[in-house]
Amino acid sequence: MRNTTIFIIATIACLPLLLLMPRWWRRWWNEDQASHTQRFLKNSSLPIIANLFGKVLDLGFAAITLRALGPTASGAWSFVALITSMYLVTIVNWGLNDLAVREAAINPQKAPNIFGVSVSMRWLIAAVVTPLTLLGIWLLRDVMPPLSWGTQLALVLLLIHLWPAGAAAAASASFQAAQRMEIPALVVVITSLVRTIVGIGVVWWLPDSESRIAGMAAVALATTIMNAGLLWGLQQRLLFKAWPQWDVVLMRRLWVNGFPLLLNSLLLTVFFRFDAVILRSVAGDAVLGLYDAAYKVIAMTQIIPPYVVGALFPLLAQRAAHQPELLAPLVARAIGVLQWVAWFGVVIVTLMADELIWVLGGNAYLPGAAHALRVLIWYLPLSYTTGVLQYALIAIQRQKTITLAFAVGTIVNIGCNLVLIPRYGAVAAAAVTIATEVALIATIWPTLRAAGLFLPWRTLMTASGGAIGVIGVGYVVRQWLQLPAIGVTIGAVLVLMVIAFMSGTLDNTLMMQVQRLTHRIKTRFGR
Repeated sequence: MRNTTIFIIATIACLPLLLLMPRWWRRWWNEDQASHTQRFLKNSSLPIIANLFGKVLDLGFAAITLRALGPTASGAWSFVALITSMYLVTIVNWGLNDLAVREAAINPQKAPNIFGVSVSMRWLIAAVVTPLTLLGIWLLRDVMPPLSWGTQLALVLLLIHLWPAGAAAAASASFQAAQRMEIPALVVVITSLVRTIVGIGVVWWLPDSESRIAGMAAVALATTIMNAGLLWGLQQRLLFKAWPQWDVVLMRRLWVNGFPLLLNSLLLTVFFRFDAVILRSVAGDAVLGLYDAAYKVIAMTQIIPPYVVGALFPLLAQRAAHQPELLAPLVARAIGVLQWVAWFGVVIVTLMADELIWVLGGNAYLPGAAHALRVLIWYLPLSYTTGVLQYALIAIQRQKTITLAFAVGTIVNIGCNLVLIPRYGAVAAAAVTIATEVALIATIWPTLRAAGLFLPWRTLMTASGGAIGVIGVGYVVRQWLQLPAIGVTIGAVLVLMVIAFMSGTLDNTLMMQVQRLTHRIKTRFGR
């Protein structure tokens, strides 16, 4: 209770800072004078910071809800949240996020029309998938464990949230195409604060796990509506005024061009989290709750790639269209930097899996969640690589290759999970996730070579070898000297940092831009 109170007070104390952020930003940043590299740093770093702040809040909220719900109720909540936030949201988006960014980045004058049509399409799809989902749950009522009344109510509320979520995604894509990603970043901070404060109050106030599940869904719906309203209003003020439109010609083109991207995203979602559906069917909500606890830690590792690649995607599209000879070096550089970030995450989580799970959920989630987490984290370097390669292939309009790769990955994932999960449980699901990423890269490799794209093999070998080495030494030292995990982890991270800088992977131009931005901050604030 004491730790919860401290967390709430710290969260509320962040609210006044939001009033100062826009004023400070307008004083420091000049969009007209910024270079391409500075815009890239701004569009990648600010959303990462905002999302990191949001994920920290989510982790604090998760530490409260995991204890309040317990593994069984937590597994039930994660199931309905997974169905809506990953599968249904993916279908509603229909690949329109990437299409809208690509089209608006190349032809900015068409951005209002693209936004209006994409909103109409998302709402139309939401109106179709909602009754189909309810029908599917009813038809499978005898095959899967039944949903409790709280979970059923939560599912209905999360289905309603598809409409505001679609509007928010369309507005966010407009800001991404305009390279103004600081705006969605600010909205993320605001909604994360509100969601956390209100969500904790709901969990405290409601008396049992069933009502808490329904209450958490209600909070998710309310904050999504607020998120959509803020993004839409800011778009009207800062970018352009636009409303839902019905353009049959543009809709037909977006339907056709978006379907491969939808299929890619849906297949990615299937092989990435379908293990949760199999786990619940085979082992029940409690085991799924343990696995979901591990995934809450993994969610922190997914902050960086979407925003780095999101900021990079307009540049990839522009270079693919106008300067194709510069595309491959940019892709290789992005993969190289992300590899080091990924392996730092592998080192930290591998050495501290037990401690991370204990802090997050308590003893009720040990040792099962920690075992799954220690295996699952090794998918990270592969995931960071495929994230960049996927958008590079989209930029050169090779979406069909990604579809084939995701189809192969889905077959590998579902087949291996059906065979291994009944015997080995959550640890098998984690291991299959790694195998699926390997299958994905192997499938797209011939297309990469044909398109002239390449991987930075020297960086890959240096980063992976250094990380594996410090993990091995860390385990030996910890067992031999009986040192605490945090001390061993800090030492391992410092050693890996030395290896990273000695390897010369960090791009000199990137470092120079960071130094210029730092000097600019000091100059503006007189420090």
